Amino acid sequence: MPLNETGFNEWAGAYDADIANSKGYPFEGYYQVLAKVQQLIHIDGDTQLLDIGIGTGALTHELYKQNAQIVGLDFSQKMLDLAAVKMPNARFIQHDFSEALPAIVKSQKFDYILSSYAVHHIVDAAKVKFIKQLQEILKPAGKIIIADVSFPDTTAHDACKLAAGKAWDDSEYYFVADKMIAALKEAGLRVVYEQMSFCAGIYIIQ
Repeated sequence: MPLNETGFNEWAGAYDADIANSKGYPFEGYYQVLAKVQQLIHIDGDTQLLDIGIGTGALTHELYKQNAQIVGLDFSQKMLDLAAVKMPNARFIQHDFSEALPAIVKSQKFDYILSSYAVHHIVDAAKVKFIKQLQEILKPAGKIIIADVSFPDTTAHDACKLAAGKAWDDSEYYFVADKMIAALKEAGLRVVYEQMSFCAGIYIIQ
């Protein structure tokens, strides 16, 4: 199944169950990663939160229940339809974030901008450019938090690729933390990184 808009539309109905039953690469520790991101969010009466690649809402559903104001962006309408069942008062926008942010999003400011297992679909140079764009719609004390398939260094990345064999997805551009941290800092961003499993990590960016 191609992991484009059509592929994700076809996957939408089984997505949550497939992730829950997944072991090892690429979703090792998936729910621990999401729980850690949720712990990093402080919700008050008017916390504005943008979730990029929201999918079925696995990350932000718990935050929604704490009264966060959610805007969700995804290129799969069927994924958004499932997220809307969980979060009926959130706002959802069908859009491919790799083609820049939609005007309706760029007109707002957010306390948190989140993304889980989505940004690896774009190449590293585009990742940095995209994150810089996100900084422009962040409130002064806000944070960008990206949880994704990520390896501490090239050695770990290559070892996982070798072990995965035919299961490895060559169409993805996975994070390599030491390179990405250096690139983000060179772009003038502050970043804290935590490795969560052998193939997942969290970037906190300001």
